[in-house]
Amino acid sequence: MTSIILVILFLLQLISFYFIALLNAKLTKFNNMEQKQEQILAEIEDSFSAYIAEIKDENDRLLRELNHTDRVVAATTEQVEEKEDTIETTPVFEVPKAFVSKQLAANSYLKTASVIEKKEPVTIKEKVFFYADEGKSVDEIAQKLQIGKTEVELFLKFKH
Repeated sequence: MTSIILVILFLLQLISFYFIALLNAKLTKFNNMEQKQEQILAEIEDSFSAYIAEIKDENDRLLRELNHTDRVVAATTEQVEEKEDTIETTPVFEVPKAFVSKQLAANSYLKTASVIEKKEPVTIKEKVFFYADEGKSVDEIAQKLQIGKTEVELFLKFKH
């Protein structure tokens, strides 16, 4: 009986060692992942600080450039004011705008609207109605569309 208990205890001890080793591996993996995240965070902070320093340098350069252009603009403005005093004022000629009557514009719109409204028939039914509106007979429509006369008559009968 004691030998069975010793075997069971030995197996339980082996299982506990296995779980301890498994937990140790998980903990090591977690610590490695945490170190990698800290490295990535440090790299991101370095990148941001370099980017901010670059922006600061660019802003300083822009301010120097603006200060330089303000001086140039002030000098140029004085020259322009002197030239304006010497130029004589000449009358300004305005080109008259073209006049289109409302009636002409309305007629033009109606013509384009009527052209847009006319569309080509696509389906057989539309083609039957189109040819019927043109005044073609049932026989002519059937021949053109290569369908039976009865079918054309049915389309026309149930038009609405």
